[in-house]
Amino acid sequence: MLAAAFASWIEKLSERAFDAPFLDLLRAQGFYDIHFTHGPYEFGKDFIAKRDEPTPVQYAFQGKAGNIGGPAWMEIFSQLLELASDGPAHSNFDANLPRRSVLVATGRLTGKATIGPAQLQAHLRKANLGDFEVWDLDVLKELLTGSPRFGVTPVPGLLPVLGHVEAGIPTERVLERELAALIPPAGAPLSHVRRAFVDGSLVVARLVDKNLPFLALHAALNGVRIAAARAHTNLVEGGDLLRDAFDSYISLGVSLLRPLFDAPEDSKVWLSFVGGPSRLPTYPVACVKVLEFLSLAALHREHHGQASEARALVEVAARAVRSQPGTAHPISDRFAASYPPVLTALVRFGQGDLAARLARETAKWVCDRYEASPYGLAGPYADPPEEVRTLLGAPFECINLRKRRESLLAVALADASYVLGLPDYDNIINDFLAVGIVPYAIHAEDNSDAYTVSKPSTAVSKPGTVALVNIRYPDIRAAAPLPHHALQALPRVSERAGGPAVPLALACLTRDRLFSDVLPRLRPSST
Repeated sequence: MLAAAFASWIEKLSERAFDAPFLDLLRAQGFYDIHFTHGPYEFGKDFIAKRDEPTPVQYAFQGKAGNIGGPAWMEIFSQLLELASDGPAHSNFDANLPRRSVLVATGRLTGKATIGPAQLQAHLRKANLGDFEVWDLDVLKELLTGSPRFGVTPVPGLLPVLGHVEAGIPTERVLERELAALIPPAGAPLSHVRRAFVDGSLVVARLVDKNLPFLALHAALNGVRIAAARAHTNLVEGGDLLRDAFDSYISLGVSLLRPLFDAPEDSKVWLSFVGGPSRLPTYPVACVKVLEFLSLAALHREHHGQASEARALVEVAARAVRSQPGTAHPISDRFAASYPPVLTALVRFGQGDLAARLARETAKWVCDRYEASPYGLAGPYADPPEEVRTLLGAPFECINLRKRRESLLAVALADASYVLGLPDYDNIINDFLAVGIVPYAIHAEDNSDAYTVSKPSTAVSKPGTVALVNIRYPDIRAAAPLPHHALQALPRVSERAGGPAVPLALACLTRDRLFSDVLPRLRPSST
């Protein structure tokens, strides 16, 4: 199954879509001093890297997508000569080392192209330009599945999660639990961490193939979790990994959600995007998940000095909030984690009035649900059927539901309103009290275990966590931090390594904890 999944993934990749996974594969196989050199001045070399075999060897790679026949081989022959040449290259290319030139193809060589590599190899050796080899689809499968030639094998936990994906439609809860097995242990070599990134990319690709964009984005957040866990072992390595993982997440989201970004005000486009007969619950899910992505991407971009890109993302989010009513209608507490980053991003980019409106309308929706039914909204550990039963089943006596007054959504909205200085904070708190909502959350300690969800329970704290039951909020805003934020007054390790968007992204993966103690450091000075 692994070999078939790897082959299916590779065969569908475009030339440039394979770049990021290929970089991680190189790192996992012991390559170092790696540079992506593709561009107008690459001189045939898409990547350069070194590896000790046992002495250093200088590698140069040229990537091509799909099968390569005789005509295509003739077209790329001049590039392959440049690939192996002594000509201009990146400053880190060491022409004095033994060298190996590699053509990387996501397909196979066919026809007359099959004899080309041997001829080129003979020419290069005669010219003292090193060795040449082809990594085609079969070699890439060998590289991905592991062999004596390529020693770093897939993470053992990859097969079970792929099994869930291939057997049917997985849920976010299943993905979070199964993907946790991909996190390397604290003492693992960095190459194993990079290998885990590759394995995660395969899971994401299979979900994309099955047209499950929001589950694919959820799975992509596991890369952020892997990197955040590494930060607890090595802060610098964790920081580099976090930027790579977050950039990959953003690239995926922009690709998958482009139709919605191009028409943020058009509800027909959004309804068509989710499709199917069950649009009543899936439309608001899509709305909230899109806002979640846009805000996390914007906060990450802003932290890394890309303010204009961040502002453009927030503008799309703002247009959606104004036009899509589903943005204020979360169907369960599983979407509580989506609101702190959304409200924060809006406030940070001058959309404070819109943030206040979103918080007010969402709070009204939550209060209406708890006032109309003793069952409220489903909790953070609910699966989709339970979410829908709780949302739609209250009027029907034949549907068995559990009475529920706890609300993580209440905590998310109250925390953000207090910290960000939203004008309706006191009204939101009073409305929650008036309908008998019990604000409930989990505070997780600052360690790598905080990024995974163990057995769900609303009554007993999990190891390394503290249950915050019936949180008491001040009647009015003050300068003092919220008491439950004071439990983690200093930045978490993941925040120090990758910026404040990282804990908020991890909350969107785990779904049962908010990490909202990061919000005071995201509050604009004017508030």
